[in-house]
Amino acid sequence: MQLKPNNLSTNQTEQANRPKPWTVQTLLRPLNLLWLVTFGLLGAKILFSLNIFWQIFNFAFQVDESESMIVAETVLMSRGSNLYALPSPDRFISAPYTPFYYLLNWPFLNFLGPSFKPGRLISFLAACGIAWLLYRLVNRYALTWQGRPNRAAALLAALVWAALGLVAFWGGAVKPDMTALFLSLSGLYLVFSNQTVLENPGQPMQSLEPATPRPRLSLSALRPFGLRLSALDFAALLFALAALTKQTAFAGVLIAGLWLALSGGGWRRLVRFGAVYLVLAFGPMLLMNLFSGGGFWYHIVTLHELPWNSQNYAKFLGAFLQSYQLLGLLALVFLAFWLADLLRTGSDGLRTTWARLRTNPGTLIVLYCGAAWGASFSTGTFGGNHNHLLELAAAGCLALGAAFVRLSEWRPRRGAQKWRVGLAVALALVCWQGLGLFVGEGRVKPEDLPGLGNFGPTRAVLNLAQAEFYNPDWLGLEYRAPLENQKKRLAEIAAFMNNDAGPLIYSDNVSLILATTKPLFTTDPFTQTHATFYGRWDETRLLRMVQGSQFSLVVLRQPIQGRVEAGGRGGDIYLSPALAGAVIQNYRLACRDAAWIYVPKTRTDFKGC
Repeated sequence: MQLKPNNLSTNQTEQANRPKPWTVQTLLRPLNLLWLVTFGLLGAKILFSLNIFWQIFNFAFQVDESESMIVAETVLMSRGSNLYALPSPDRFISAPYTPFYYLLNWPFLNFLGPSFKPGRLISFLAACGIAWLLYRLVNRYALTWQGRPNRAAALLAALVWAALGLVAFWGGAVKPDMTALFLSLSGLYLVFSNQTVLENPGQPMQSLEPATPRPRLSLSALRPFGLRLSALDFAALLFALAALTKQTAFAGVLIAGLWLALSGGGWRRLVRFGAVYLVLAFGPMLLMNLFSGGGFWYHIVTLHELPWNSQNYAKFLGAFLQSYQLLGLLALVFLAFWLADLLRTGSDGLRTTWARLRTNPGTLIVLYCGAAWGASFSTGTFGGNHNHLLELAAAGCLALGAAFVRLSEWRPRRGAQKWRVGLAVALALVCWQGLGLFVGEGRVKPEDLPGLGNFGPTRAVLNLAQAEFYNPDWLGLEYRAPLENQKKRLAEIAAFMNNDAGPLIYSDNVSLILATTKPLFTTDPFTQTHATFYGRWDETRLLRMVQGSQFSLVVLRQPIQGRVEAGGRGGDIYLSPALAGAVIQNYRLACRDAAWIYVPKTRTDFKGC
């Protein structure tokens, strides 16, 4: 079928779509004021997050143990170590991720030495890039559905993403999640923008042939063997880089492939897209596994195969939903719009419904939300964390922005006033959620507001927001600036460790070892402990070194007595029972500070601190 001709001329269409200039009277309209309040609250939360990010960025020690692991392994790689070699008793290397994020950090750490700043900056830039992509995706949806962009809804989606404490924390951590998500969303945007077309406002798409020339990427500089790369080829490359950054980054490419199949882009294009992706993503992995003698598979899969627990998943997802409940509710509003579009009665019954499913641009957003929810199940893995919820957060922000696109549809007929009321209610919910972000993640209390904190209504509002949004387990320790005393004490311990005459020091806080010139024995005490428990790594040599007092210091996060009471994993996730027993038998506690320092019982030159 062909697109219905538009009755307006091209010039008239451009004039209708051109944004009207803002005036004081325009700004003072109630609905526009509500938009400004919404943006103001979200902007204030972003400034709050940036302040915390800046302090964490300058913090010389880990805020998450994965930071130390990645920095340590990148440094080892720069010194010629094969991260994916089969296990050796001489040093435990975790290497749980595919190599692209390591390679992004490598040029900086090769010259700077161990530092968290390059990786934190990469994650921050990726988080900003995701905000930009959400803006573009929502605008693209509005352009496709309504025939005009909706910058307010697009900006709202980007600001909500940036205001989330979950994003602020992982957007300032040395971890590949943000980078992988940015690459995956970039590929999804290319697929979406090259498979959707302009249509008559509010009508389902009637043809897959574009009314205007389809945007194509010009990649003349990238023409290997004379092949011309299309936008879909470049999208496949981005998806492949996402998988080479984090091996579980499959949600975006699966939905892209499904959307290509649904939207009728042609089987040849779909097959080529899939082939390019498989070659670029899994070709390097197969080669790395071949050259490492199976070591790549061991590190990426075997070593990190831990049990899944429904209670662990429910804990994280429950806290996520409580903290961002109204944002999730507004994302469901978009699902309701999509279902209403899909189930409208038609003369052809199921055939018409199938056509609407295939041609509705909201289908891609709904499918991506489902895939992101599926990806969130990895949060329940033993040792999993809320970084696995980042894709669900991005998909939710995308659906939220699309919901506001639909709520902003002014209809010059009966019921338009009710439509405006619905938009105002939705904006009010975002404002209330914005206040909840301060209370739930920023831990803002009435006493933190001089003057206003003693004002009854202010105190009542904050207490009400706390009752609704606050969860003590959600970003409790992560989303906070390092304390000055903490920074000072950790720096003193690191200096003390570096000045110790002994050549070897063992610690379950790898960032302390990285702050010295001492060699590393382990890059990830958590994975080392569980690899020992499951028989995937032999700790015999480490035990002999401890029993022989070859480590001049053993520096631990917590006191060792009582950490492991019985065999198995017990209650300790950083020390195996045998290792804990060896330390107790051969070392004595000499210093209690920001870390607990143990020295060999035979050592007489160290009295304590």
